[in-house]
Amino acid sequence: MSLWLIPTALIWGGVVLFLRVYRVWILFYVVATIGCAYGLTMLARDPLNLDLLLGQSIAWSVHQLSVPLNLPTRIFAGAPTSLLVMVVSQDVGWTLLKVGVESSGLLEMIVFISLLLFYPGQSRAQRARAILIGCGLTWIANVLRVLLIIAMLQLFGKEALVIAHSLVGKGVFFILTISIYWYLLTAPTVRMLGRENSQ
Repeated sequence: MSLWLIPTALIWGGVVLFLRVYRVWILFYVVATIGCAYGLTMLARDPLNLDLLLGQSIAWSVHQLSVPLNLPTRIFAGAPTSLLVMVVSQDVGWTLLKVGVESSGLLEMIVFISLLLFYPGQSRAQRARAILIGCGLTWIANVLRVLLIIAMLQLFGKEALVIAHSLVGKGVFFILTISIYWYLLTAPTVRMLGRENSQ
């Protein structure tokens, strides 16, 4: 971890504390959320290697789920974030899918955690519960995305990889992620504001 992160974190913490004490709520929320997301990303990648852990869990889970769906895949101990997919249409052979930081769901989880950590509309217990549920649902959504990509490779061949990954897979994951954010962050706020306005 870089040494410059410590003074940057201290400055960020001071600014966040200042904004909270002087009740500059919108700026407080924006600065706190962005700084938290950046800090969590740095911690999760370098010292904690959570991207590798999530990538391994996604690859292993997709491999386990692909067996009953009759989608031939392979995983290897030497390359735990890689998933080999047997493509049987058109050019028969294996296609390598690598579950890296962009496709591990880590960044989406970090954004969700950061949005909720400093959110004033819920109690600490509600935020903790929403964070656990949201991260779990994001992980499941990511497994479904990779399964969809594998199924498209099986159906349409290797030429469909770019469309399956960049368009369909990302599109489905985006819709699922926004739905999770809506259900756990936006909808409770709308209900709370509705109750306050009716009183």
